[in-house]
Amino acid sequence: MIAVYYDSGKAQWKYELEDAEYDEIIKNVLDGTTDLTEAFNESLEILRDLAVLADDELDEDDEFDQGVAVAFLWHYFNHIVEGDDRIEGDIAVFEAEDGTGVTVMPASAVVMDGE
Repeated sequence: MIAVYYDSGKAQWKYELEDAEYDEIIKNVLDGTTDLTEAFNESLEILRDLAVLADDELDEDDEFDQGVAVAFLWHYFNHIVEGDDRIEGDIAVFEAEDGTGVTVMPASAVVMDGE
């Protein structure tokens, strides 16, 4: 199971995907023609857009988009990024409320056991 924690000031949540679901999404997203920078930016934009919605406002398409965004971001930081920016395991995404940027770090650095 993979997990992504998200905090934007407007929303805080944890999104989990079963390994099989993650594998299927990544297989479809990374079809060989994927522009990684564009996919990264689109994934963040999806999370920004959905952060302002209440749980009962999310429709099936929103939930699908969220799953794709989460799977891509987890994959990006676990498999694509190199060097000091690479993360092993679950990630935490912090979006600055003023829109000045995003910080991504290992979830283990900010999440206490049992969360």
